[in-house]
Amino acid sequence: MDWTRAVLIAVVVAAAVVTAVWYAASRVDRMHRRVENAWNSLQLQLMRRASVALDLAHEDLWDPVTSMVAAEAARAALDAPPWGSEHSELSAVLRAAAGDRAQVEADLERPDREPLLRELGAAWYRAILARRFLNEAVSMTTRLRSRHLVRWLHLAGRTPMPQSCDIDDSPPDGLI
Repeated sequence: MDWTRAVLIAVVVAAAVVTAVWYAASRVDRMHRRVENAWNSLQLQLMRRASVALDLAHEDLWDPVTSMVAAEAARAALDAPPWGSEHSELSAVLRAAAGDRAQVEADLERPDREPLLRELGAAWYRAILARRFLNEAVSMTTRLRSRHLVRWLHLAGRTPMPQSCDIDDSPPDGLI
């Protein structure tokens, strides 16, 4: 084998390695952007759910004490980050306020209560989906970052390891 063939093979191997590293680095970057977008989406959906819950608390749907507790929980959730326990507390308060499945279905039959409850159900459903998408993106990013090439070459840079969001977001029976 002469030196031109050896140089050609070395160039091809180097190009393949550079391409593999470039692909891995861009994939890590894309996954981190996906996680960031999922966090923003989750925050938006949780804020929407809290806003609708606050509107619902100001209606004559529940007794005054329940409405006050729901309004306070909704205000706390509006001021909280997506990973805050305030969102789980809002879920618990709204489940307690809504009652059982029969009560929710009866409220959905009333024309004065139905629009806000439907809006709350839609906001809740979107929040559940946003949390699932976030947790899936975090899982995929964590798997990608655990690969040897990514770790050895520090392709994630100084970006912190993404965290999943574990909040209680189970809705009242019959709402969704």
